[in-house]
Amino acid sequence: MVPVEALLGYVLLMVGFVFFGNGATLLGKTGAKEIGVLNLAVGVFIAIAAWKLHTLGVTAATALVCVFALIYFMVGGIFCLGYDAKGLGWYCLFACIVFLWYAYHFFTVFGAAGFWFAVFCLAWALLVLLVFFALSLGKPIASTVGWLFIIEAFLTLLIPGMLLLTEKWNPFGGVPG
Repeated sequence: MVPVEALLGYVLLMVGFVFFGNGATLLGKTGAKEIGVLNLAVGVFIAIAAWKLHTLGVTAATALVCVFALIYFMVGGIFCLGYDAKGLGWYCLFACIVFLWYAYHFFTVFGAAGFWFAVFCLAWALLVLLVFFALSLGKPIASTVGWLFIIEAFLTLLIPGMLLLTEKWNPFGGVPG
């Protein structure tokens, strides 16, 4: 298995858990503290994966994964300690810009190989933009954001993550097992 694609599959799978849990929480289906713990744990797991990506020389991927890790540390603190989430909303606005830049990066640098990762980044940009509207601007769109979290958990995270982990998809040219 190609190490970079395996690590990316792992990260996508872990982030999928968080998207699903955060979506369920926004829909009122689970408690915030238990999903806060999930956010913290996944933040640690993917921060370790980001370091490994860095040691493999994939610094751009390291930075992208760290954007997610920071979000999860913030969400974990907010859910577990009851902090105000307005700051997280503003961070999500910044993350939206980062995801748009990465979408451009995947489209232009990797061409066809980066197409799906660019699409995923655009989807994540939309999601965090809506989180910004909900948390920082007080727009009543929590259920829309919750459902979008759940949909993106499957379409942009679980499915591509499992395809990478089971070597059914190697978009950057890795040779399957």
